[in-house]
Amino acid sequence: MRNLLWSGVVCLVGLSGCRGWESDKPPVHLIPNMDTQEKVKSYRKDTTGLFADGRSMRAPVEGTVAIGQLDDDDHLVKGTDDKGEFVLAFPASIKGDDGAPTAEAIARGHERFKIFCTPCHGPNGDGDGVVNTSKGLLVPPPSMHSDRVKELKNGKLYAAIAVGVNGGNMASYAAQIPVADRWAIVAYVRDLERQKDPAVSWEPGGDSGPAVDLTKASADLGKKLYKDKGCNACHSLDGSKLVGPSFKGLWGKTEKTSAGDVVVDLAYLAESIRQPMAKVVDGYPPAMPPAVVTDLEVESIAKYFETLK
Repeated sequence: MRNLLWSGVVCLVGLSGCRGWESDKPPVHLIPNMDTQEKVKSYRKDTTGLFADGRSMRAPVEGTVAIGQLDDDDHLVKGTDDKGEFVLAFPASIKGDDGAPTAEAIARGHERFKIFCTPCHGPNGDGDGVVNTSKGLLVPPPSMHSDRVKELKNGKLYAAIAVGVNGGNMASYAAQIPVADRWAIVAYVRDLERQKDPAVSWEPGGDSGPAVDLTKASADLGKKLYKDKGCNACHSLDGSKLVGPSFKGLWGKTEKTSAGDVVVDLAYLAESIRQPMAKVVDGYPPAMPPAVVTDLEVESIAKYFETLK
């Protein structure tokens, strides 16, 4: 009995030394190899001799793909088809039996929209988010209920989230929003539009009109580029002032710019698209990002301008 009592006292004294008191004695390592493991750490030199080049961080083995990173479905991951064109349809993974997005996908999109999109686009998608109303952005976020947005293909909306818009006017949210949630947000935007306008299609953009010859400069091709290049986001066709000047009656007009008076001709049009900061029209913000266009495309846009009297 006495031995048992002394054993209890020793245990209590031993435990009292584990209450975090300071000591100048080295700690007791009950399992040393758990404290001093043979390993390499990120961004540090490999000192184990395991790798001949001394690098601790290794590139993927050639010819391999990490699990979950194959990304071989362009429709799902990029919002494009096998020709690189933006898709009309939602991925099958978020569709119900009726072909429309499932209620679960829309609910998830609503939740993500409130977190990531509301600050700029507003709680109802009207473009009146607090970032815009309090800061007055140079390029205001569009309303999701505008005709332009309602006509965008679903793949185009998806790409806006994935890669951003107009050279950073809207940044990419790829790091914050995974693929499935991007499509869920697109589904919610369509549902939001349909609440105000039931005529809005779940998968708009299917009626592209007559085929346009892409190898020959024409006003029809210019009209197509006006939408495909996103010009309609900032430039109206009816004379109304948006972020940039209206294209109505612009061709041949003399404009006052940051570099003096210029005549809107083919040379100025090419420069204003490729180097928009060279001559900024007075009264408008320097907000247009440079775009990559071919000479044929510039000529086609010019021909379209000529029709906008």
